[in-house]
Amino acid sequence: MQHPPAANPGLPPPRPAGWAGLAAACLLGAAGCDADSRPPAPAHAKPFADVSLTVRCPDPAARDALRGPARSWAARTGARVELPPDPARPGDGADVLVLPAAELGARAEAGELAPVPANLRSADHPFQWTGVLPPYRERLIEWGGQARAVPLSGDGYVVVYRADRLTDPAFAAAFKERLGRDPAPPAAWEDFADLAAALAAHAGRPSLPPMTGAEVADLFFRVAACYDRPARTDADASRPGGGLAGLSFQHDPGTGDHRLRTPGFAAAADWVGRLAAAKCLPPPGPPADPVAALDTGGAALAVLSLEQLARLPRENGAVPARFGIAPLPGTRAFVDPADGRLRKAGAPNYVPYFSGGRVGAVRAGCRYPDAAFDLLADLGGPTRSLEGVATPGLGAGPLRSAHLERDRLSAWLGYRFDADRSKGLQEALRQYVRQEVKNPGYGLRGPDQAELSAAAAEEVGKMAAGATSSADGLKRLAEAWDRVDAKTPQAVRAGWRKAAAGVN
Repeated sequence: MQHPPAANPGLPPPRPAGWAGLAAACLLGAAGCDADSRPPAPAHAKPFADVSLTVRCPDPAARDALRGPARSWAARTGARVELPPDPARPGDGADVLVLPAAELGARAEAGELAPVPANLRSADHPFQWTGVLPPYRERLIEWGGQARAVPLSGDGYVVVYRADRLTDPAFAAAFKERLGRDPAPPAAWEDFADLAAALAAHAGRPSLPPMTGAEVADLFFRVAACYDRPARTDADASRPGGGLAGLSFQHDPGTGDHRLRTPGFAAAADWVGRLAAAKCLPPPGPPADPVAALDTGGAALAVLSLEQLARLPRENGAVPARFGIAPLPGTRAFVDPADGRLRKAGAPNYVPYFSGGRVGAVRAGCRYPDAAFDLLADLGGPTRSLEGVATPGLGAGPLRSAHLERDRLSAWLGYRFDADRSKGLQEALRQYVRQEVKNPGYGLRGPDQAELSAAAAEEVGKMAAGATSSADGLKRLAEAWDRVDAKTPQAVRAGWRKAAAGVN
């Protein structure tokens, strides 16, 4: 496992934390005062003296990155914090769990997690809850409409391409002859498939890097989210596709049934089938590194997570110019909720799909919940979350709207792109979250998400490898999800889907 990455040297130093830091800032900023004439500041009791907390975090890189901030919080509050390497287990005595957002539902449904106190979400709390991006503060940390976790980090994906391949004269001529336009970074997922197919045909080998079944399935759902609905910038529940229907994606929260047999998922399966037919992906084999494939020229186009993006090679301390970066695209069609048919989009229809990020939760049996939530508020607060996005190896995507403001560009310089591509990275992540879109898709979050995800990885992986057609592959996936669903009474499943959608 990698060691915690070095902090971004371009990031401003964190502001003083706690009341002591605030007092120091006030003293330094006061004008016309004689510091020598002031009486010494009173010694404040540390609020959590003699409190001991155990934090379980399964990700070694994230756990190592948490040690410094947790140690700082402990020194300020008088508490003791332990971060043992063992994964969380029932009865292990852990007070705080740092989890992938997808795992929250199972633990919340089991009654394992304490509710987030109302004061942490108040306007005057230092955590600044309203500054968190809506998907993380309203959906991914809630279960049944009640906040059960504190958001700690988001996720993020971008398109990376070999710019030198796109500008190669021979390829550019072949591409224009084939498609009637010059090669360019994809503005739509259909363009992505066109470019991948053209690159594969020209080189006589796959153009995309090796992908695991889970990675292909994640890509499938991202494309499906764009086909499944028009991106809406209002939350009008009276419009077709509004209300409870607008909260659904993989599942219908009204019935609890999955939606894999609807047109948006069929269109996404056809898209995967196009990649398979053009032999864009290498055949299945041992796990391989997509970043290495891009570096060596074994691949020319990819969708990378931020953790993967941080591993692009460096030359003289910077990512070479041969690597271009672009935002995730939309689709040139979407399902009209009024009649359930695919309609052409005037512009690429991009609907965000949120399936990652980390959350912090307090166990229901924690002896010191006030201290535990105070620790999580510190770890996910404005200063620490900014440090997280500025530490590339963590793969922490934007969590707060401030992370995407143009004057916070320094937070993204640690990825070591030049000035233009650094701005492009921040813009790509701004597109990734598309804050104005009110009906994004969300990843699987219920107690059965592990089984459903495994089935998706297997069947979509076969589809991408060309082992099954898009129609047969989607049919097999739907049947696999039917079998998972059959293990749980429909009323229970419907309750899970509503809880995941934020409905009581």
